[in-house]
Amino acid sequence: MSNAPREIALEVINRVHKTGSYANLLLPKRLQESDLDVRDRAFVTELTYGTLRAKGTLDWVVKKFSSQKIDKIPDLVLDLLRMSIYQIIYMDVPDHAAVNEAVDIAKKNFHPGISKFVNGLLRSVSREKENLPWPDRDADPVKYIALKYFHPMWMVKSWIEEFGVADTEALCAANNRPPKMMIRVNILKTDPDALAQALKDAGWTVEAGSYLREALSVRGGGDITRLSQFKEGQFYVQDESSMIIAHVVDPQPGETVLDAAAAPGGKTTHMVELMKNKGQVISVDSNVNRVNLMKRNFSRMGASIALPIQADAKKINTVIKKPVDRALLDAPCSGLGVLARRPDSRWNKTQEQITELMSLQTDMLDAVAGAVKPGGVLVYSVCTLTRQETRLVVERLLRIREDFYVDDIAAYLPESLRADVKDDMIQLLPHKHGVDGLFIARLRRSE
Repeated sequence: MSNAPREIALEVINRVHKTGSYANLLLPKRLQESDLDVRDRAFVTELTYGTLRAKGTLDWVVKKFSSQKIDKIPDLVLDLLRMSIYQIIYMDVPDHAAVNEAVDIAKKNFHPGISKFVNGLLRSVSREKENLPWPDRDADPVKYIALKYFHPMWMVKSWIEEFGVADTEALCAANNRPPKMMIRVNILKTDPDALAQALKDAGWTVEAGSYLREALSVRGGGDITRLSQFKEGQFYVQDESSMIIAHVVDPQPGETVLDAAAAPGGKTTHMVELMKNKGQVISVDSNVNRVNLMKRNFSRMGASIALPIQADAKKINTVIKKPVDRALLDAPCSGLGVLARRPDSRWNKTQEQITELMSLQTDMLDAVAGAVKPGGVLVYSVCTLTRQETRLVVERLLRIREDFYVDDIAAYLPESLRADVKDDMIQLLPHKHGVDGLFIARLRRSE
């Protein structure tokens, strides 16, 4: 196993592409096994994530210069080319270093013809990088944004139809920036000011969140889950957009609340905190390992009224015998609102998957709606941006269940977000709101 920085990056990139493994899980583990210093680790991280993120654009460059069709290039060779082109075009790396290192790796792993091919292609890219035929923004905004900001063209096209060119360009740019680390203060155990001071004393930079008092932005200091405050359940790592969901549910002490796709338990524990640990939150997930993870999180956070259950949300009537006061379905989705957190994921999504997810989401929401008592509240959320998985799912449910209607969501949102409510629903956008992309709708069952 090599400890050379570029070889580690190539190994991770290739495993992600071949096995579908998550880079954000593979890379830290691989770096931990190496003896790289801080500077080399930073280099490997930028190279790995950047290459994965820019895959479509890098393939476009390969096609411009390759003497053979891209689908005929062996996978590992193609990843080596992608990685090297990323250094030449996007990183502060001397071209000769990127080319020579790639040729050395090729000589070590392939026959001489491959190293010659790699050398020739990369030298051509180095010579012509200032003259690449980038598309014109006005003439072809879809292709321009897709190539400049590293997104699939179908995704860019659908966002332009939904949000317009300017917002789509800003959204794609935001997806390439490192996301903030946010934590939610457990108000059952501490308060934001006390926790913020404790984290500052431990070497962290801490700032208030944008919308909620219990939200803190943190950076620096290492692995935050190693802190005693984390182990004691004083906070939960969670984006501020997800924290808003519990406030939209607005659970009250003493009520019975259903969290229908609850793992790993962040929203359940938040609702428990808002309920002052009085009442009951039934937390359902279909996977036994995720249920066990919920149990550990509930224990750590002191969520004594949370009841974890393994069950299929589409068959929730087999679990919930008595109608609940409020229900939340944070449904499985395409995750297009959190692309910044997984640089490789944008290339694994398809329009066909979104159509399938829309059917699943509608079925789940219909089942969960049946568990809500007359006059009760049903909140639907997804961390994505597609119309199919957001508004159209809500519209489908309202056609299926005429005893539900869209409730006024604005009263439950932070004041600074209320102007962005549309048809009593809200779509949070990374570039506009500074949080993960998230859709929330609040429904109510007729009395």
